[in-house]
Amino acid sequence: MQVNPWLVVALVGVLVGADQVRAEGPTAEATVEVLTARTLMSAPAAPAVGLGFVSGGTLLQPDGTTRIGEGYSHCGVIAVSAAVPPEVTAHCTSAFRLPDGEIHFSGLRQYKSIESGFEDTTVAITGGTGTYATARGEGKVARANSRAVGYRFTFAIS
Repeated sequence: MQVNPWLVVALVGVLVGADQVRAEGPTAEATVEVLTARTLMSAPAAPAVGLGFVSGGTLLQPDGTTRIGEGYSHCGVIAVSAAVPPEVTAHCTSAFRLPDGEIHFSGLRQYKSIESGFEDTTVAITGGTGTYATARGEGKVARANSRAVGYRFTFAIS
């Protein structure tokens, strides 16, 4: 896989510089970082097991200043606690549309409440399009700020 040193990847904003790409054996690995801002959430505050919902929003460069794409997830609720508000576990598949293609990934998300967003988690990169057509690897997802629902996605792509 050839990586453009000015590759922009946006989760949710990612800019990959030449210093973030390293060769390990016969494969090249790129680290891509994206900042997201949630603008869509279709789940009710107290979803039931089996409910499907979508969420997503804007993808930004890591400094949060420039929009570079959009990202969306489709999730299925697999567990709901008796707490108020209920804690929700969902299995989600996602796609981030970036200037050079899409990154597709999947994983479990634990929501303390639907309104507040999900907890930090790890996702599996399952493929993509364009530059990411053969992408595989793992992504780390962490809360980006406390004022709005947003996350920092860091993908290790091989």
